[in-house]
Amino acid sequence: MEPTKKVKKLNVPHIFIIILFIILFACLATYIATPGVYDMNEAGQAIAGSYHVVEREPVSPWAALLMIKKGIESAASVISLMLVAGGSIAVLLDTGAFNDVLNFGVYRLQDKSTKVLVPAIVVMMSALGAFAGNDSMIAFVTVGLVICSRLCLDRITAMGMFYLGYLIGQGASFTSNMLIQFQVMAGVEPLSGMGARLIVWTVFTIVNAAYCTRYAIRISKDPSKSYMGEVLSPEPGMEDIKAVALPVKGIIAVVVMFAVYILYAVCAPKLGWGQEYLYVFMILSSVFASILYRVSPNRISKTFFKGAQSMGGICVVMGLARVVGMVLNQGHIMHTISNTASNLIGSNGLALAAIGIFIFTLVLNLFIPSGLSKAAIMMPLLTPIGDVCGLSRQMVVFAYSMGDSLTNTMTPMSGPMVGALELADVDYTAWLKYAVPLMGILAVIAIIFITVLATMGWA
Repeated sequence: MEPTKKVKKLNVPHIFIIILFIILFACLATYIATPGVYDMNEAGQAIAGSYHVVEREPVSPWAALLMIKKGIESAASVISLMLVAGGSIAVLLDTGAFNDVLNFGVYRLQDKSTKVLVPAIVVMMSALGAFAGNDSMIAFVTVGLVICSRLCLDRITAMGMFYLGYLIGQGASFTSNMLIQFQVMAGVEPLSGMGARLIVWTVFTIVNAAYCTRYAIRISKDPSKSYMGEVLSPEPGMEDIKAVALPVKGIIAVVVMFAVYILYAVCAPKLGWGQEYLYVFMILSSVFASILYRVSPNRISKTFFKGAQSMGGICVVMGLARVVGMVLNQGHIMHTISNTASNLIGSNGLALAAIGIFIFTLVLNLFIPSGLSKAAIMMPLLTPIGDVCGLSRQMVVFAYSMGDSLTNTMTPMSGPMVGALELADVDYTAWLKYAVPLMGILAVIAIIFITVLATMGWA
Protein backbone atom coordinates (compact mmCIF):
# COMPACT_ATOMS: atom_id res chain seq x y z
CA MET A 1 0.00 0.00 0.00
CA GLU A 2 1.34 3.42 -0.95
CA PRO A 3 1.97 5.88 1.87
CA THR A 4 -0.90 8.23 2.53
CA LYS A 5 -0.51 11.69 1.09
CA LYS A 6 -1.37 14.41 3.52
CA VAL A 7 -2.83 17.74 2.56
CA LYS A 8 -0.76 20.77 3.36
CA LYS A 9 -2.28 24.13 4.06
CA LEU A 10 -1.35 26.51 1.27
CA ASN A 11 1.12 29.17 2.27
CA VAL A 12 -1.24 32.08 1.61
CA PRO A 13 -0.75 35.56 3.07
CA HIS A 14 -2.19 36.27 6.50
CA ILE A 15 -5.66 37.85 6.46
CA PHE A 16 -4.05 41.06 7.79
CA ILE A 17 -1.88 41.28 4.65
CA ILE A 18 -4.81 40.42 2.39
CA ILE A 19 -6.92 43.23 3.84
CA LEU A 20 -4.06 45.73 3.45
CA PHE A 21 -3.90 44.85 -0.24
CA ILE A 22 -7.68 45.17 -0.51
CA ILE A 23 -7.43 48.64 1.06
CA LEU A 24 -4.76 49.59 -1.48
CA PHE A 25 -6.96 48.29 -4.31
CA ALA A 26 -9.93 50.25 -2.91
CA CYS A 27 -7.83 53.43 -2.94
CA LEU A 28 -6.89 52.77 -6.57
CA ALA A 29 -10.57 52.29 -7.43
CA THR A 30 -11.42 55.77 -6.14
CA TYR A 31 -9.11 57.21 -8.83
CA ILE A 32 -10.48 55.07 -11.67
CA ALA A 33 -14.11 54.02 -11.14
CA THR A 34 -17.08 56.31 -11.77
CA PRO A 35 -18.17 57.83 -8.42
CA GLY A 36 -21.84 57.69 -7.54
CA VAL A 37 -24.27 57.31 -4.66
CA TYR A 38 -27.80 56.20 -3.86
CA ASP A 39 -30.24 58.37 -2.01
CA MET A 40 -30.99 56.82 1.39
CA ASN A 41 -34.28 56.51 3.24
CA GLU A 42 -34.83 57.22 6.93
CA ALA A 43 -33.89 53.64 7.82
CA GLY A 44 -30.49 54.08 6.15
CA GLN A 45 -31.37 51.84 3.22
CA ALA A 46 -30.52 52.57 -0.40
CA ILE A 47 -33.48 53.67 -2.53
CA ALA A 48 -33.87 51.72 -5.78
CA GLY A 49 -33.48 53.84 -8.93
CA SER A 50 -31.87 56.77 -7.08
CA TYR A 51 -28.25 56.08 -8.07
CA HIS A 52 -26.53 59.12 -9.59
CA VAL A 53 -23.01 60.18 -10.47
CA VAL A 54 -21.23 62.63 -8.15
CA GLU A 55 -17.94 64.50 -8.09
CA ARG A 56 -14.81 62.38 -7.70
CA GLU A 57 -13.10 62.41 -4.29
CA PRO A 58 -10.12 60.05 -4.50
CA VAL A 59 -8.63 58.58 -1.31
CA SER A 60 -4.85 58.18 -1.08
CA PRO A 61 -3.23 55.18 0.65
CA TRP A 62 -1.92 57.54 3.35
CA ALA A 63 -5.42 58.88 3.97
CA ALA A 64 -6.65 55.30 4.21
CA LEU A 65 -4.06 54.46 6.87
CA LEU A 66 -5.23 57.45 8.88
CA MET A 67 -8.71 55.87 8.88
CA ILE A 68 -7.61 52.83 10.90
CA LYS A 69 -8.53 54.45 14.23
CA LYS A 70 -12.00 55.38 12.96
CA GLY A 71 -12.37 51.92 11.45
CA ILE A 72 -11.75 50.23 14.78
CA GLU A 73 -14.08 52.69 16.50
CA SER A 74 -16.83 52.07 13.94
CA ALA A 75 -16.60 48.33 14.59
CA ALA A 76 -17.05 48.84 18.35
CA SER A 77 -20.43 47.08 18.56
CA VAL A 78 -19.19 44.00 16.73
CA ILE A 79 -15.87 43.98 18.59
CA SER A 80 -17.60 44.22 21.97
CA LEU A 81 -19.90 41.36 20.99
CA MET A 82 -16.91 39.24 19.94
CA LEU A 83 -15.07 39.91 23.19
CA VAL A 84 -18.06 39.03 25.37
CA ALA A 85 -18.97 36.00 23.27
CA GLY A 86 -15.37 34.78 23.18
CA GLY A 87 -15.07 35.04 26.96
CA SER A 88 -18.46 33.47 27.67
CA ILE A 89 -17.95 30.53 25.33
CA ALA A 90 -14.48 29.93 26.79
CA VAL A 91 -16.00 29.71 30.28
CA LEU A 92 -18.71 27.31 29.07
CA LEU A 93 -16.16 25.08 27.37
CA ASP A 94 -13.87 25.20 30.39
CA THR A 95 -16.58 23.76 32.64
CA GLY A 96 -16.53 20.62 30.54
CA ALA A 97 -20.33 20.64 30.13
CA PHE A 98 -20.23 20.10 26.37
CA ASN A 99 -17.55 17.44 26.62
CA ASP A 100 -19.52 15.62 29.33
CA VAL A 101 -22.66 15.55 27.17
CA LEU A 102 -20.72 14.41 24.12
CA ASN A 103 -18.71 11.78 25.98
CA PHE A 104 -21.87 10.35 27.54
CA GLY A 105 -23.57 10.19 24.18
CA VAL A 106 -20.60 8.44 22.57
CA TYR A 107 -20.31 6.01 25.50
CA ARG A 108 -23.98 5.01 25.33
CA LEU A 109 -23.92 4.66 21.56
CA GLN A 110 -20.61 2.83 21.12
CA ASP A 111 -22.14 -0.65 21.09
CA LYS A 112 -25.06 0.24 18.85
CA SER A 113 -25.28 -0.80 15.23
CA THR A 114 -23.92 1.38 12.47
CA LYS A 115 -27.44 2.38 11.46
CA VAL A 116 -28.05 3.83 14.93
CA LEU A 117 -24.65 5.07 16.06
CA VAL A 118 -23.54 7.01 12.96
CA PRO A 119 -26.64 9.22 12.53
CA ALA A 120 -26.94 9.71 16.30
CA ILE A 121 -23.37 11.04 16.55
CA VAL A 122 -23.87 13.29 13.51
CA VAL A 123 -27.01 14.82 15.06
CA MET A 124 -25.30 15.24 18.43
CA MET A 125 -22.26 16.97 16.90
CA SER A 126 -24.50 19.15 14.73
CA ALA A 127 -26.46 20.29 17.78
CA LEU A 128 -23.31 21.13 19.71
CA GLY A 129 -21.93 22.93 16.65
CA ALA A 130 -25.12 24.97 16.33
CA PHE A 131 -25.09 26.05 19.97
CA ALA A 132 -21.41 26.73 20.59
CA GLY A 133 -19.40 25.39 17.69
CA ASN A 134 -15.68 25.63 18.28
CA ASP A 135 -12.71 24.43 16.24
CA SER A 136 -11.48 22.53 19.29
CA MET A 137 -14.21 19.99 18.54
CA ILE A 138 -12.00 18.48 15.84
CA ALA A 139 -10.21 16.71 18.71
CA PHE A 140 -13.19 14.34 18.92
CA VAL A 141 -12.13 12.90 15.57
CA THR A 142 -9.76 10.68 17.58
CA VAL A 143 -12.76 9.27 19.45
CA GLY A 144 -14.33 8.62 16.07
CA LEU A 145 -11.29 6.57 15.05
CA VAL A 146 -11.78 4.31 18.09
CA ILE A 147 -15.46 3.80 17.24
CA CYS A 148 -14.72 3.17 13.57
CA SER A 149 -12.07 0.60 14.50
CA ARG A 150 -14.62 -1.37 16.50
CA LEU A 151 -17.20 -1.25 13.72
CA CYS A 152 -14.65 -1.90 10.94
CA LEU A 153 -15.33 1.46 9.30
CA ASP A 154 -12.75 3.82 7.79
CA ARG A 155 -11.10 7.08 8.82
CA ILE A 156 -13.34 9.12 6.53
CA THR A 157 -16.38 7.97 8.49
CA ALA A 158 -14.79 9.35 11.66
CA MET A 159 -14.30 12.67 9.86
CA GLY A 160 -17.85 12.61 8.54
CA MET A 161 -19.41 11.95 11.95
CA PHE A 162 -17.43 14.33 14.10
CA TYR A 163 -15.81 17.00 11.89
CA LEU A 164 -18.58 17.47 9.33
CA GLY A 165 -21.18 16.89 12.02
CA TYR A 166 -20.13 19.95 14.00
CA LEU A 167 -19.10 22.05 10.97
CA ILE A 168 -22.38 21.70 9.07
CA GLY A 169 -24.32 22.24 12.29
CA GLN A 170 -22.36 25.42 12.92
CA GLY A 171 -22.78 26.67 9.33
CA ALA A 172 -26.56 26.17 9.35
CA SER A 173 -26.87 27.32 12.95
CA PHE A 174 -29.76 29.34 14.32
CA THR A 175 -27.96 30.40 17.53
CA SER A 176 -24.20 30.51 16.82
CA ASN A 177 -21.96 33.40 17.77
CA MET A 178 -20.91 33.82 14.13
CA LEU A 179 -24.51 34.15 12.93
CA ILE A 180 -25.16 36.80 15.57
CA GLN A 181 -22.18 38.81 14.36
CA PHE A 182 -23.23 38.53 10.71
CA GLN A 183 -26.63 39.92 11.69
CA VAL A 184 -25.13 42.79 13.69
CA MET A 185 -22.91 43.76 10.74
CA ALA A 186 -25.94 43.87 8.45
CA GLY A 187 -28.05 45.85 10.90
CA VAL A 188 -30.34 42.90 11.61
CA GLU A 189 -31.69 42.04 15.05
CA PRO A 190 -29.48 39.31 16.60
CA LEU A 191 -31.05 35.83 16.59
CA SER A 192 -34.02 37.01 14.51
CA GLY A 193 -35.38 34.62 11.90
CA MET A 194 -34.67 31.67 14.21
CA GLY A 195 -37.70 29.66 13.08
CA ALA A 196 -36.69 29.45 9.43
CA ARG A 197 -33.06 28.80 10.34
CA LEU A 198 -34.11 25.97 12.67
CA ILE A 199 -35.84 24.30 9.72
CA VAL A 200 -32.72 24.74 7.55
CA TRP A 201 -30.49 23.33 10.31
CA THR A 202 -32.80 20.33 10.71
CA VAL A 203 -32.78 19.54 6.99
CA PHE A 204 -29.00 19.98 6.69
CA THR A 205 -28.44 17.74 9.71
CA ILE A 206 -30.75 15.00 8.41
CA VAL A 207 -29.09 15.05 4.98
CA ASN A 208 -25.61 14.91 6.52
CA ALA A 209 -26.62 12.07 8.85
CA ALA A 210 -28.21 10.09 6.00
CA TYR A 211 -25.20 10.62 3.73
CA CYS A 212 -22.68 9.55 6.37
CA THR A 213 -24.78 6.54 7.41
CA ARG A 214 -25.22 5.40 3.81
CA TYR A 215 -21.45 5.56 3.27
CA ALA A 216 -20.74 3.72 6.54
CA ILE A 217 -23.19 0.91 5.73
CA ARG A 218 -21.78 0.56 2.22
CA ILE A 219 -18.17 0.11 3.34
CA SER A 220 -19.18 -2.16 6.23
CA LYS A 221 -20.64 -4.53 3.62
CA ASP A 222 -17.80 -4.06 1.14
CA PRO A 223 -14.56 -2.52 2.54
CA SER A 224 -13.18 -2.12 -0.98
CA LYS A 225 -15.67 0.70 -1.54
CA SER A 226 -13.92 2.85 1.07
CA TYR A 227 -12.35 5.98 -0.42
CA MET A 228 -9.34 5.21 1.77
CA GLY A 229 -8.98 1.80 0.15
CA GLU A 230 -9.32 0.02 3.51
CA VAL A 231 -11.24 0.03 6.77
CA LEU A 232 -9.92 0.15 10.31
CA SER A 233 -9.74 -2.83 12.60
CA PRO A 234 -9.31 -3.03 16.38
CA GLU A 235 -5.66 -2.75 17.37
CA PRO A 236 -4.12 -4.62 20.29
CA GLY A 237 -4.06 -2.46 23.37
CA MET A 238 -6.55 0.05 21.99
CA GLU A 239 -8.15 1.89 24.88
CA ASP A 240 -11.85 1.45 25.52
CA ILE A 241 -14.11 4.46 25.69
CA LYS A 242 -14.38 5.08 29.40
CA ALA A 243 -17.67 4.59 31.21
CA VAL A 244 -19.48 7.87 31.75
CA ALA A 245 -22.38 8.56 34.10
CA LEU A 246 -25.39 10.59 33.04
CA PRO A 247 -24.05 14.19 32.97
CA VAL A 248 -27.00 15.87 34.67
CA LYS A 249 -25.07 19.08 35.27
CA GLY A 250 -23.83 19.17 31.69
CA ILE A 251 -27.33 18.64 30.28
CA ILE A 252 -28.73 21.39 32.50
CA ALA A 253 -25.95 23.79 31.47
CA VAL A 254 -26.50 23.13 27.74
CA VAL A 255 -30.29 23.43 28.08
CA VAL A 256 -29.96 26.73 29.96
CA MET A 257 -27.64 28.14 27.33
CA PHE A 258 -30.06 27.21 24.57
CA ALA A 259 -33.02 28.55 26.56
CA VAL A 260 -31.24 31.87 27.05
CA TYR A 261 -30.83 32.32 23.28
CA ILE A 262 -34.48 31.39 22.72
CA LEU A 263 -35.56 33.85 25.43
CA TYR A 264 -33.68 36.68 23.80
CA ALA A 265 -34.87 35.84 20.28
CA VAL A 266 -38.51 35.77 21.38
CA CYS A 267 -38.50 38.68 23.80
CA ALA A 268 -36.15 41.15 22.11
CA PRO A 269 -38.56 42.30 19.35
CA LYS A 270 -41.57 42.32 21.69
CA LEU A 271 -39.95 44.07 24.64
CA GLY A 272 -37.47 46.22 22.76
CA TRP A 273 -34.41 44.54 24.26
CA GLY A 274 -31.11 45.75 22.82
CA GLN A 275 -27.85 43.87 22.42
CA GLU A 276 -26.92 44.69 26.01
CA TYR A 277 -29.44 42.06 27.12
CA LEU A 278 -27.77 39.47 24.90
CA TYR A 279 -24.40 40.29 26.45
CA VAL A 280 -25.79 39.80 29.95
CA PHE A 281 -27.51 36.52 29.00
CA MET A 282 -24.28 35.17 27.49
CA ILE A 283 -22.35 35.97 30.64
CA LEU A 284 -25.04 34.64 32.99
CA SER A 285 -25.36 31.32 31.11
CA SER A 286 -21.59 30.74 31.38
CA VAL A 287 -21.56 31.76 35.07
CA PHE A 288 -24.49 29.43 35.73
CA ALA A 289 -22.59 26.51 34.19
CA SER A 290 -19.54 27.43 36.26
CA ILE A 291 -21.59 27.41 39.46
CA LEU A 292 -22.99 23.96 38.59
CA TYR A 293 -19.45 22.67 38.11
CA ARG A 294 -18.18 24.52 41.19
CA VAL A 295 -15.60 26.52 39.27
CA SER A 296 -13.89 29.12 41.41
CA PRO A 297 -14.50 32.83 40.69
CA ASN A 298 -10.78 33.29 39.98
CA ARG A 299 -10.80 30.54 37.38
CA ILE A 300 -13.97 31.93 35.78
CA SER A 301 -12.35 35.35 35.53
CA LYS A 302 -9.07 34.02 34.13
CA THR A 303 -10.88 31.83 31.58
CA PHE A 304 -13.19 34.66 30.51
CA PHE A 305 -10.32 37.05 29.92
CA LYS A 306 -8.34 34.35 28.14
CA GLY A 307 -11.29 33.73 25.84
CA ALA A 308 -11.74 37.45 25.23
CA GLN A 309 -8.03 37.85 24.55
CA SER A 310 -8.18 35.06 21.96
CA MET A 311 -10.51 37.32 19.96
CA GLY A 312 -8.10 40.27 20.06
CA GLY A 313 -6.44 39.55 16.73
CA ILE A 314 -9.67 39.11 14.83
CA CYS A 315 -11.04 42.27 16.48
CA VAL A 316 -8.14 44.29 15.04
CA VAL A 317 -8.71 42.69 11.65
CA MET A 318 -12.41 43.55 11.88
CA GLY A 319 -11.57 47.19 12.52
CA LEU A 320 -9.07 47.17 9.66
CA ALA A 321 -11.66 45.63 7.35
CA ARG A 322 -13.97 48.54 8.11
CA VAL A 323 -11.38 50.82 6.49
CA VAL A 324 -12.16 49.18 3.14
CA GLY A 325 -15.76 50.34 3.38
CA MET A 326 -14.73 53.79 4.61
CA VAL A 327 -12.40 54.25 1.63
CA LEU A 328 -15.06 53.14 -0.84
CA ASN A 329 -17.68 55.35 0.80
CA GLN A 330 -15.49 58.46 0.97
CA GLY A 331 -14.46 57.92 -2.63
CA HIS A 332 -18.12 57.36 -3.59
CA ILE A 333 -17.32 53.95 -5.08
CA MET A 334 -19.24 51.70 -2.67
CA HIS A 335 -22.59 52.40 -4.24
CA THR A 336 -21.08 52.25 -7.73
CA ILE A 337 -20.02 48.66 -7.07
CA SER A 338 -23.39 47.83 -5.52
CA ASN A 339 -25.24 49.46 -8.43
CA THR A 340 -23.23 47.48 -10.99
CA ALA A 341 -23.81 44.23 -9.11
CA SER A 342 -27.52 44.91 -8.62
CA ASN A 343 -27.90 45.64 -12.34
CA LEU A 344 -26.32 42.28 -13.12
CA ILE A 345 -28.30 40.14 -10.67
CA GLY A 346 -31.23 42.26 -9.59
CA SER A 347 -33.22 42.43 -12.82
CA ASN A 348 -34.08 38.73 -12.73
CA GLY A 349 -36.05 38.61 -9.50
CA LEU A 350 -35.42 38.40 -5.78
CA ALA A 351 -34.56 34.70 -5.78
CA LEU A 352 -31.83 35.00 -8.41
CA ALA A 353 -30.40 38.05 -6.65
CA ALA A 354 -30.12 36.07 -3.40
CA ILE A 355 -28.71 33.05 -5.25
CA GLY A 356 -26.13 35.34 -6.84
CA ILE A 357 -24.98 36.48 -3.38
CA PHE A 358 -24.85 32.84 -2.24
CA ILE A 359 -22.77 31.63 -5.19
CA PHE A 360 -20.38 34.59 -5.03
CA THR A 361 -19.76 33.98 -1.32
CA LEU A 362 -19.43 30.24 -1.94
CA VAL A 363 -16.59 30.80 -4.43
CA LEU A 364 -14.93 33.59 -2.45
CA ASN A 365 -14.83 31.37 0.64
CA LEU A 366 -12.54 28.93 -1.18
CA PHE A 367 -9.85 31.61 -1.08
CA ILE A 368 -10.76 33.54 2.09
CA PRO A 369 -12.30 31.05 4.56
CA SER A 370 -12.21 33.52 7.45
CA GLY A 371 -15.94 34.18 7.79
CA LEU A 372 -15.86 37.19 10.13
CA SER A 373 -13.06 39.06 8.34
CA LYS A 374 -14.70 38.44 4.99
CA ALA A 375 -18.08 39.55 6.32
CA ALA A 376 -16.63 42.84 7.58
CA ILE A 377 -15.63 43.63 4.01
CA MET A 378 -18.60 42.13 2.19
CA MET A 379 -21.60 43.23 4.27
CA PRO A 380 -21.24 46.95 3.44
CA LEU A 381 -21.24 45.90 -0.24
CA LEU A 382 -24.00 43.30 -0.05
CA THR A 383 -26.54 45.22 2.01
CA PRO A 384 -27.00 48.02 -0.57
CA ILE A 385 -27.37 45.34 -3.25
CA GLY A 386 -30.10 43.76 -1.19
CA ASP A 387 -31.76 47.13 -0.56
CA VAL A 388 -31.85 48.02 -4.26
CA CYS A 389 -32.97 44.56 -5.36
CA GLY A 390 -35.69 44.48 -2.74
CA LEU A 391 -34.06 41.74 -0.65
CA SER A 392 -34.44 41.99 3.10
CA ARG A 393 -31.18 42.24 5.00
CA GLN A 394 -32.19 39.06 6.80
CA MET A 395 -32.17 37.38 3.40
CA VAL A 396 -28.77 38.86 2.55
CA VAL A 397 -27.34 37.47 5.79
CA PHE A 398 -28.88 34.06 5.11
CA ALA A 399 -27.48 33.85 1.57
CA TYR A 400 -24.07 34.98 2.80
CA SER A 401 -23.95 32.58 5.76
CA MET A 402 -24.92 29.63 3.56
CA GLY A 403 -22.21 30.45 1.04
CA ASP A 404 -19.67 31.09 3.79
CA SER A 405 -20.01 27.65 5.37
CA LEU A 406 -20.23 25.00 2.66
CA THR A 407 -16.79 25.31 1.07
CA ASN A 408 -15.02 25.30 4.45
CA THR A 409 -15.04 21.53 4.10
CA MET A 410 -13.00 21.58 0.90
CA THR A 411 -10.54 24.45 0.82
CA PRO A 412 -6.96 23.64 1.86
CA MET A 413 -6.72 27.24 3.08
CA SER A 414 -8.87 26.30 6.08
CA GLY A 415 -6.68 25.59 9.08
CA PRO A 416 -9.30 23.54 10.99
CA MET A 417 -9.98 21.33 7.99
CA VAL A 418 -6.29 20.66 7.43
CA GLY A 419 -5.86 19.98 11.14
CA ALA A 420 -8.76 17.50 11.16
CA LEU A 421 -7.36 15.66 8.14
CA GLU A 422 -3.94 15.42 9.76
CA LEU A 423 -5.49 14.20 13.01
CA ALA A 424 -7.49 11.51 11.23
CA ASP A 425 -4.64 10.71 8.79
CA VAL A 426 -6.97 11.10 5.81
CA ASP A 427 -5.73 11.74 2.28
CA TYR A 428 -6.99 15.04 0.88
CA THR A 429 -8.00 13.53 -2.46
CA ALA A 430 -9.94 10.77 -0.73
CA TRP A 431 -11.65 13.36 1.48
CA LEU A 432 -12.76 15.38 -1.54
CA LYS A 433 -14.36 12.25 -3.02
CA TYR A 434 -16.49 12.07 0.13
CA ALA A 435 -17.12 15.75 0.84
CA VAL A 436 -17.70 17.27 -2.63
CA PRO A 437 -20.89 15.30 -3.46
CA LEU A 438 -22.33 16.10 -0.02
CA MET A 439 -21.54 19.79 -0.39
CA GLY A 440 -23.14 19.73 -3.84
CA ILE A 441 -26.34 18.25 -2.37
CA LEU A 442 -26.37 20.82 0.44
CA ALA A 443 -25.71 23.65 -2.03
CA VAL A 444 -28.77 22.61 -4.07
CA ILE A 445 -30.86 22.45 -0.87
CA ALA A 446 -29.54 25.88 0.15
CA ILE A 447 -30.58 27.31 -3.22
CA ILE A 448 -34.07 25.84 -2.78
CA PHE A 449 -34.40 27.44 0.67
CA ILE A 450 -33.02 30.73 -0.64
CA THR A 451 -35.51 30.69 -3.51
CA VAL A 452 -38.48 29.96 -1.26
CA LEU A 453 -37.55 32.46 1.46
CA ALA A 454 -36.67 35.23 -1.01
CA THR A 455 -39.93 34.71 -2.90
CA MET A 456 -41.83 34.89 0.40
CA GLY A 457 -40.09 38.18 1.23
CA TRP A 458 -38.67 36.66 4.43
CA ALA A 459 -37.50 39.31 6.87
